[in-house]
Amino acid sequence: MKLLFLSHHWTNNSHHSLHSGFQRLVHYAAVEHEVTLVTWASRELDYREGPIRVITVQSGRRDFLFKRRIAISRKGAALAPAFDAVHSLYEDCTFALPANGFTTTFHVLPVVARYKEPKHRLFLFLKYHLLQRRALRNAASIACVSTNLLNAIPQQYRAKSRFIPHGVDTDFWDPALASGTPDNYILCVGAHGLDRALLTEFVYANPTRQFVIVGLKPQLDPSPNTRYLCGISDEDLRDLYAGAALLIRPLEFATANNSVLEASSMGKTTLASRIPGITDYLTEKTGIFIDTLPNRCLDNIKTLNPNLIRQTTIDSFSWQKVLSEYLTLYRQQQTSAPSSSNHIHA
Repeated sequence: MKLLFLSHHWTNNSHHSLHSGFQRLVHYAAVEHEVTLVTWASRELDYREGPIRVITVQSGRRDFLFKRRIAISRKGAALAPAFDAVHSLYEDCTFALPANGFTTTFHVLPVVARYKEPKHRLFLFLKYHLLQRRALRNAASIACVSTNLLNAIPQQYRAKSRFIPHGVDTDFWDPALASGTPDNYILCVGAHGLDRALLTEFVYANPTRQFVIVGLKPQLDPSPNTRYLCGISDEDLRDLYAGAALLIRPLEFATANNSVLEASSMGKTTLASRIPGITDYLTEKTGIFIDTLPNRCLDNIKTLNPNLIRQTTIDSFSWQKVLSEYLTLYRQQQTSAPSSSNHIHA
């Protein structure tokens, strides 16, 4: 198929790492399909990144009233007639796309995400009223990366919505590729949705255990058993997963969670809050839920079968598996779209 993807995240502009984030779907789609991506950059250009044709629209440093995302959508709308299917990887890049002519994926909604900072709450409010409501109305198909997001979709759009999980690069996040030796530290990766108070309780309740905390700003209150890391490479993060006793993710809210998927792909046990968005990705066989540890003590915690955890992740959340579910939506677009001499079919 000839596929067009839209995203405001890409390797030249993203806070996601090269081997993590939803944009990895594009790389796996490009293995067997002709793929073009529209994103933003400091100047307009058209180039090849491996098998992927990347088209950028010019954007300044600031994204006032989502001008960057709207510019991506306008470029995508102009290109769309030449493609079998259009997928906006994030629902906020759909503003100018033709109605009923695209698939989009929702990663966040105001009733699910609970931000404390006023600027973050204002951002989410504006995004919903300016972009997300329009995406809900105009999309041919809507995918949600968690069932709590799916349940938050307004009822009139539920029939065209479904849960398709976030994926993980199980080829990269593979314990066989890691170096170093196992250690006894507890690893925490990522700040989105993190319950800082609950994480602090674990740090204080386990003074003999070292906590390695990656990507958290500002830091927790000072404690002698915490170590903070930021800006590390994917390879170094893979080694950290491999050496950890387990991953800990105390959360206030969740949809998809990259670090949980990465740790699971590495065969690691995750200790996490039993909340919607996490229970889509962890079960009693692949994770331990915090509500089973009332005293927060980790001295006697038993990790789970690493081979089972990794194989379950490969079977359920590898990008190959996730892509197969999206291909069903793309083929529906291809079938319902008007015939065109510009279309290249599978």
